[in-house]
Amino acid sequence: MMDQRLPPELVEALSSDRGFSLLIKGAPGTGKTMLALEILKEFGDSNGVYLSTRVSPSSLYEQFPWLEDSVPPLNIIDATKLYVSAEAPFGIQSFPEILYSRLGKIKRPATIVIDSWDAVIAQVEDERKIIALEAAIAELVRQARINLVLVSENLETGTLDYMVDGIVVLRSFDVDYRRMRELEIKKLRGVRIKQHKYPFTLHGGRFRSCHEFRFHKIKNPRTKVLPNVEGHVSTGIKELDEILGGGYRRGGFIVFDVGSDISAWGGLTIFGFSMVNAIKSGYYVVCLPFSGRGERYLRSHIMPFVGEEAYNRYVTVFEICELEEAEEGSKTLSEDVKREVELGIRGGNVVPLMGESIEDDLSMVRKYIAGLDPPVLTIIGTDVIEHLYRLEERGKLSDAIKELTAYALQTRARGDVTLVRITPELKMAPQITEMASAYFKITTIDRAIILYGIRPETGHHCLSTVVVEEDCIIPELTPYV
Repeated sequence: MMDQRLPPELVEALSSDRGFSLLIKGAPGTGKTMLALEILKEFGDSNGVYLSTRVSPSSLYEQFPWLEDSVPPLNIIDATKLYVSAEAPFGIQSFPEILYSRLGKIKRPATIVIDSWDAVIAQVEDERKIIALEAAIAELVRQARINLVLVSENLETGTLDYMVDGIVVLRSFDVDYRRMRELEIKKLRGVRIKQHKYPFTLHGGRFRSCHEFRFHKIKNPRTKVLPNVEGHVSTGIKELDEILGGGYRRGGFIVFDVGSDISAWGGLTIFGFSMVNAIKSGYYVVCLPFSGRGERYLRSHIMPFVGEEAYNRYVTVFEICELEEAEEGSKTLSEDVKREVELGIRGGNVVPLMGESIEDDLSMVRKYIAGLDPPVLTIIGTDVIEHLYRLEERGKLSDAIKELTAYALQTRARGDVTLVRITPELKMAPQITEMASAYFKITTIDRAIILYGIRPETGHHCLSTVVVEEDCIIPELTPYV
């Protein structure tokens, strides 16, 4: 999903050579240990120490095999055996002594994780001694200039919250009956918090935070072509192909419900990579583009991946053009549009639509597709259809649904693939989703783009793009676990 697994604010805080104390709080099962181990791997390496009250070293390596390459067995300590002397002043003196003696064979440890701090202080009955112990630990961080990570299931605010340099809270919640995980940064002393919440996943037994969607600007971008298996057309996204059993099923009428909070780049990614993969596979692509995403926009963002020759050969865009009144009271193309057609600006890849009759225009599109070799990938932006044809105002919503139904039937009969983009506020949205052979929702949570399937039913996935080779951009879907 991304190279950096930890939120950038945490990376900055723990990168200081002055040392940093971090308290990780959360209910059982929220991922606290996984986050602590990821910090240990990132900042501790062979100089990291893990004090565990939960599992033995052998069990830890069995559960997290990737940890064995980062933290040697010597550095994993059973913290339940740490002794807090009742005779020592304030009952705290022996704790740092034992801690230092156990760490004596390790060169100036960079990071120490105590999991959990609750179990350690359970050895101390006196509240004053607990406060003194916590103060001693805070002083240990400053003197030794180490990173100290304390894991706790105590969600209440205590004296420790004021002593440590940073606090993060992990929690889980449901979105459409599907579990999500979230990290909230409560404080990070000396660090500017640009984003205080991050969704995260424990997929593959590793902690990974999910960041705001970014599209990489590369001079000569390219992507890997995914093969089309029998009866399917690849989505251009490996993980989405797997979810759909090989890609978009031929004859499928696939609906994507895209939230209004989706960025332009994020909203285009699914459709864009599907277009690129289809063109590189030698399939025709026909678009009735979304609002504000006309042929010029598609040309500037799709053509760099496929080349001008392939783009001009395989892509056709139907655009509703500006009209003006004729003498007889009817409407015709404006002079500006006519001039663009004559100059070739709207020629070749663009077929102008009058925008007066939804029945006539969609019929024209269907007839055009009927003359192309299947499978044809069609992308329809229903916001343009509903708003520019003024369907609700004219009482034409039911007529548009009938035309889209005919479109779906032609898609099925020919073995084409139609991708339909809807938005929640559209009046046609409920009827269109009923027609869908597959139905996905795309939304944002803490700036990360989330995709999940209603039909087929899936969990949440984070959508991102990564550069895997020089100039090669691929999209990824990482499941939230």
